[in-house]
Amino acid sequence: MFTLCVLSAMVRMDRTADGAAQLRLGESVDVLAPAAGRVVSVDVGLGQDVTVGQVLARLETGSGPVEVTAPQPARVYFLLEPETQVAEGKPVAALRLPDTVVSLFVLFPGEFRAELAPGVPMELQLDGVPQPIETVIESVEGPEASLRYAQRRKFSEVSLEHGAVLVRAQVPPRDDTQGRVYQDGMIGSARVRLGTQRLLGAWFPELRRVLP
Repeated sequence: MFTLCVLSAMVRMDRTADGAAQLRLGESVDVLAPAAGRVVSVDVGLGQDVTVGQVLARLETGSGPVEVTAPQPARVYFLLEPETQVAEGKPVAALRLPDTVVSLFVLFPGEFRAELAPGVPMELQLDGVPQPIETVIESVEGPEASLRYAQRRKFSEVSLEHGAVLVRAQVPPRDDTQGRVYQDGMIGSARVRLGTQRLLGAWFPELRRVLP
């Protein structure tokens, strides 16, 4: 037993952060509730194309009826149901802008927040794409936005015990010869290498702060 403890304190192993990835074609924008209230009705459907100023939903708030409108031309891909209560500043709808950009969203467990930052390399494996894709983190969302994304997408493979970290990245252009054919909503996994740690630290995470 003593020998095992000594070896575990000496042997080093790779330390990684693993997350759930989803590919989106085009930019997206949340349409937020201007005041807390109840969704009285929705005027559009999922997948519908909308124009600037078009009414998406109607709310009953403490100060009276409020219309929630589209800020720009786009397609609806998320919408609250009627009778749903919504807090001020929370999404009533989400719109997908024209398919001009391929964006990658990756959700990591919250304990890795301090180690994930723009410019950090990341390896992506998309379902249906044979070769891993190398990219870098472009931006890191705050705790609240990350949890909102996690609750909406319901990625069961990511533990939310310590919160969530949502990162965003770009992916290389489509390349049919290498099997890189993108579709909206493609899912996969991503990994960020965080260096090495002693085996003992992997067994007992609370020791990481005192082990060199």
